[in-house]
Amino acid sequence: MFLNTLRRIALTLTLALITGCTQTHSSYWQNRFPTHFNNDPYTQIDVDELLSFGANMANVPAASRAELCKSLLMRQKSSQDAGIQLHLMVGRLLSDSCGSIPSILEGIRAIPTDYLSDTRLQRLVSINTEALKRMDYSPGKRSSIERSSQKAKPLIKSKDANETKPMNQDENRLLREKLEAIRSMEKQLDESGDGSQ
Repeated sequence: MFLNTLRRIALTLTLALITGCTQTHSSYWQNRFPTHFNNDPYTQIDVDELLSFGANMANVPAASRAELCKSLLMRQKSSQDAGIQLHLMVGRLLSDSCGSIPSILEGIRAIPTDYLSDTRLQRLVSINTEALKRMDYSPGKRSSIERSSQKAKPLIKSKDANETKPMNQDENRLLREKLEAIRSMEKQLDESGDGSQ
């Protein structure tokens, strides 16, 4: 009788110990690699999921894209998950609402390399980051910078028309020189971007 009770206690303790170790082991791996155990598609670090996400996003209206981006940005604030960062990277190609390009690129650089060990994923990240860099320095952005610099030139009013003409000519010459310098830098950026492809 005593032996039966002792066996039952030992069996109960053994089962409790095995169950506890399994739970501890499982939670350890979930914390170590959360994306492998999480069913949330936006935290997945998977090429096929990212491609599917991008294709689905491309087929929805702009308003829906903006809502999705806002949702991802809100989630990013509470969790610096690599999967969410990668989804924002893909989403930013399709919607300005997915955040600023420099902060997305910074977030991508901060992802540990062991998360990006898959060759296909590395290629996708490389293509998307280069596309984002080019978007950040697009001709539309350059021309808006040039327009704003021209609008910002000071208007100097003077009573003497003879004094204002030389000043305006000097200003025009300086502005032309600055504009040519900007265009030269743009050309160098374009050439260096084309050479890296």
